[in-house]
Amino acid sequence: MTTMPPDKRRVLIAGAKFGEIYLNAFLQAQPGLELAGLLAHGSARARQLAHAFGIPLYTAPEQVPDEIDIVCVVVRSTVVGGAGSALAETFLRRGMHVVHEHPLHPDDLARLQQTAGQHGGVYWVNSFYPHTPAGRCWIEQAQRVRRLLDGATPSFAHLTTSRQLLYSSLDLLLQACGATEETEEADIADVAVTALADDDPVWHALRLKLPGFNAALRLQTYVDPLDIDMHSLAMHQLTLGWPSGYLSLEASYGPVLWASALYDPRHRTAQASLYRRAAEAKERAWLGATPVLGLHAAPPDWQSAFEIDGPAGISHVLQALRAHLDGAAVPPGFGAGYQRALARLWQRTLRCAGAARETHVPPPRTIAARELLDAPPVQTLS
Repeated sequence: MTTMPPDKRRVLIAGAKFGEIYLNAFLQAQPGLELAGLLAHGSARARQLAHAFGIPLYTAPEQVPDEIDIVCVVVRSTVVGGAGSALAETFLRRGMHVVHEHPLHPDDLARLQQTAGQHGGVYWVNSFYPHTPAGRCWIEQAQRVRRLLDGATPSFAHLTTSRQLLYSSLDLLLQACGATEETEEADIADVAVTALADDDPVWHALRLKLPGFNAALRLQTYVDPLDIDMHSLAMHQLTLGWPSGYLSLEASYGPVLWASALYDPRHRTAQASLYRRAAEAKERAWLGATPVLGLHAAPPDWQSAFEIDGPAGISHVLQALRAHLDGAAVPPGFGAGYQRALARLWQRTLRCAGAARETHVPPPRTIAARELLDAPPVQTLS
């Protein structure tokens, strides 16, 4: 006997800080999903959000009704000093499906996957940034380049990030390289992480030996223990390169750029100038190529990132979960084996880098757009 899926699955958001981004996913209609509540400590912020979205505010897990289908746990997990892991387990034991914001200790992740299986639920860790429009574009275009180049692995990879965002940076890299199938778990486990000799006080230099190529990682050496979420010198900056060009995710929310390689097939033999050669049809193939192609634009401001781009990533994850619960396959990035392997690679990378240096960082000086755009022109030689 086949059970028909419900018309709408009821979604609870647990956490009122970064959880606001999850709530914002419901600023747009979500087919098959209904925002059904917020679980938080009852702060003025939480009360304000619950009122704005017209949903109940619960202040303890036992207040949450059994009718909830999906819980988004947007609370720090045990590995970063929060109660999120215990909260996820509570709801999994009640038969609810859980989407858990990263990062997760690999042992906690495996245990929660097992708990989900024992109670008929689904447990996914969401590293957020691979699922935003910019992250998806970068991953999809990397896979497209690989197909166009007959499956060629990248010649190089560069990652620059902070400790707070290493987990999602590794997820972006692995997904772009296609390492999301269950059969790849052993391959990811075999990725060697090496610390390179460097006395830079700002960046740790590490090398990740992936199948067929190496990735160079620059990882920020310090964090501010009083403001752990801030002060990333670079949140996400990732590049994959081939002889044909390189693909860059320049920042967390974009832009995504493709820089084509410069190659003139006749540069050693042509007698005519570039001007004359441009008129020849066979020359236009390379002379007419775009040096840098914008594949995805960055949002115009941080408010758009938090109200549009970030929530679009949450929507993508929740709709993928809804489709999976209705019978679709597990989407890339959420396979149980891959998620365990990612968490282990994150742990190994942090261990290789060593302990973070704790330092108190003053608020950065904000440079307004007008200060750059309205600057006087650069002086040139006359």
